Amino acid sequence: MFYGAAKAAVKVRLGLYDEMTTLAAKYKSDKGVTIFPFHGYSVHYEMLFERLRDRAINMLEIGLARRTDRRSLGIGCPSLSMWLDYFPKANVFGFDIDDFSWVDLPRTQIVRGDQGNSDDLRKLVAKCPRFDIIIDDGSHASYDQQVTLKTLFPHLASSGLYVIEDLRWQPDDLEASLPPTRKTRDLLKDRSALDELISDVKEVRFFASGTRKTSDGLGVIVKR
Repeated sequence: MFYGAAKAAVKVRLGLYDEMTTLAAKYKSDKGVTIFPFHGYSVHYEMLFERLRDRAINMLEIGLARRTDRRSLGIGCPSLSMWLDYFPKANVFGFDIDDFSWVDLPRTQIVRGDQGNSDDLRKLVAKCPRFDIIIDDGSHASYDQQVTLKTLFPHLASSGLYVIEDLRWQPDDLEASLPPTRKTRDLLKDRSALDELISDVKEVRFFASGTRKTSDGLGVIVKR
């Protein structure tokens, strides 16, 4: 695994990857191919987000850094810095259960709250009623993911993208402590069940996770 990451790092330095993946390496984000667990989502994000790059979009990321990495990588929120660089006109919002008030980035607002609490999520909507991109990289618990999806999807713009990362990994302790909930990966594959939770879904797409070598590690819901 780490040998492959070393090879990827060399390819990044040689300019053989897309710009999003290059930025992921620059800011030490695990959404790229050089920082463990080497998700490789950046390759998909380049393809998905390129059309929005030069627009004045509103973007939200839920879950700002792993507990073990916070402050240790030399930057507060690696992926927020990556988004700011990739989207030069974007307003970027962050949401996390922990306190990130010490992070100071341009064009950025960070809200503290629990993604399993719809009232906390509405604090985001009060600051920005419409998002073009939402990325859920939060607790990864199925219950939390679905509360977040139900609450925030109505505030996604037409043709907007709602992304849920790491669909193949849910923390056992959180899954056990929260109300029993169908796995989000399975929900996204059941269109009738998904339509009961949210409306105006145009399509659901799945992409591979570089770590787990599965075809459905990343889910993207496109709004009608």
